[in-house]
Amino acid sequence: MLMALRPEHRRLSLFWYTFVILAASSVFANEFDVYKAITADYDKNVRPAKNFSASMVVSVELTFFVLLNMDPKQETITFQTEVELIWKDENIRWNASEFGDTSSVLIPSELLWKPDIIVTTGLEVEEMMPDKQRVVSVLNDGTVRSSSPSVITNQCRMSIEAFPYDEQECVLILGSWMYPTDQIDLYVGHKLRNVNTSISEDTFKGNGEWTLTSFKATVDYSYDEGKRYTEVRYRIGLRRQPIYYICVLLVPTFMTATICLLGLFVPAMNTGERIEKVNMGMATLLSMAVILGIVAGEMPKSTTLPLLGYYVLAELLMCTVGVILSMIIMVGHQRASTRAHIPPRWLSTILFMKMRTTAKSEKTDVTTVCTEKIIRSLGKDKKMDDQFENLKNSIYAKRLNQVLDNVEGYMDDKKFEEYILLQWIIIYDRIDMFFLVVFNTVNVVVSSILLFQ
Repeated sequence: MLMALRPEHRRLSLFWYTFVILAASSVFANEFDVYKAITADYDKNVRPAKNFSASMVVSVELTFFVLLNMDPKQETITFQTEVELIWKDENIRWNASEFGDTSSVLIPSELLWKPDIIVTTGLEVEEMMPDKQRVVSVLNDGTVRSSSPSVITNQCRMSIEAFPYDEQECVLILGSWMYPTDQIDLYVGHKLRNVNTSISEDTFKGNGEWTLTSFKATVDYSYDEGKRYTEVRYRIGLRRQPIYYICVLLVPTFMTATICLLGLFVPAMNTGERIEKVNMGMATLLSMAVILGIVAGEMPKSTTLPLLGYYVLAELLMCTVGVILSMIIMVGHQRASTRAHIPPRWLSTILFMKMRTTAKSEKTDVTTVCTEKIIRSLGKDKKMDDQFENLKNSIYAKRLNQVLDNVEGYMDDKKFEEYILLQWIIIYDRIDMFFLVVFNTVNVVVSSILLFQ
């Protein structure tokens, strides 16, 4: 039974195959006829308008936008987009019913007249499709649609005062290079009645560093040699994502400044030596100078300093003042310690310290020190009176008394100096803690203001 159906099946397949070929040939023949009818007497060098005194309306629109790069130093923006132009060519019209209901055809763009619309603010426009491969869509009422995918590098004047929390607005201008408004008038795509150009927000994107906040188009006019030219201005709003600069610049600057201040003003030795602290402060200043150089390298050379630059400069200045104060404290502490100056009362009052009255004890007579001791031990023995008088008047006793008195005086002076030294250590520890609290409070406040900007 299957063998009996095979000839009939073959005849049915041959019928449909022949029908498809004839239908396709008819369509291709109709498009070819339209193409020959359009290009027969067409001159692409002449503006296609029946009334040359009337202005030709051209719709200009960027159908999508993808940000590729933002160069702050060169003040340029590079993005991928598609420039769509729609206009009516009055020299191209046909009746679709006469050409097998063919209402649209695709024609190489180099065969038709095109408006000379360029990006006047563009530094470089790289067409993603060569002119020889580009085609335009032509409707039977003369409407021509041209689409040009491109990578454009455009000027973008940047305002860096709020970096890294800055928002930039880049202006992209499209217009005719030679035709004034009385010959070509421009409109944004969605304002032209015969064009349906709805835009999806998904086709407008920023990149990892910049977020696209707005994309607005307006029509403006410029004047040159007494002629008015129509321009379409696209204002592209971009907001920087600051997380990279917070983690790479702000946080390390804060930590470096904090370590610098802790190293300068935290008491580390009871002897009050501060040379190592000053050395560490100088090394910290060098580190912050490197960070400031990184910030300067990211920014264009302008008359203003960015917010992050002011922050790094403030931290650098604060550490510099801290190093200077630490050196002054070091010199003052060294002089007070080596000269055994008694701390003044007003200083203890300012620092909320309770200090004892410090004064050297008065020395006794050198001839009575040993005599009184011997009298207490031997005074009750009358037999020793004569020997005692001889011993007291001997030169050895006087020498012994003098040596004992010198030793006692030296011990008293040593205790007094140690007490004075201890008081100065406590005083300068209080001064260190005061500056540590003040400087770190300023550091935290300034960093918090910048962080939560």
